[in-house]
Amino acid sequence: MKYQTKRTFLWIFILLIFLSISNNTVFSADNTLLHFGVSSVFGAAGESFLHYKTNLKTSGRIILGTALGSIPGLVKELIDSMKKGNHFSGTDLAADIAGAFIGALVANIVNNKIQIKIKKTNHDKTVTLSLSFQF
Repeated sequence: MKYQTKRTFLWIFILLIFLSISNNTVFSADNTLLHFGVSSVFGAAGESFLHYKTNLKTSGRIILGTALGSIPGLVKELIDSMKKGNHFSGTDLAADIAGAFIGALVANIVNNKIQIKIKKTNHDKTVTLSLSFQF
């Protein structure tokens, strides 16, 4: 991905984060932070899975990790919109996307520095865990 494209994506996500936390009520801000936090975990999990199970490049893993991390929030908002007296919240969805992106980005940085490999052999009945850190 070219530098200008990466910079554009970064500004879009910064804008989404700003919009997602700009509500005035305390309950709404707590709810938005909850969406952001939970989605960051899903984004990190998505990127980590893609990091070790695919041959995608960094940008592809972050983008798909963000998409995977945003799916639970989208599903929740769709379910909420079907409930009587509730509605689909674009602010919550923006927080979900921003959280998933930050989670995928942080996971990518960590996964590039720390390599974890688990090796199991059937004939020895042993499991080997190898952890290495790149300085």
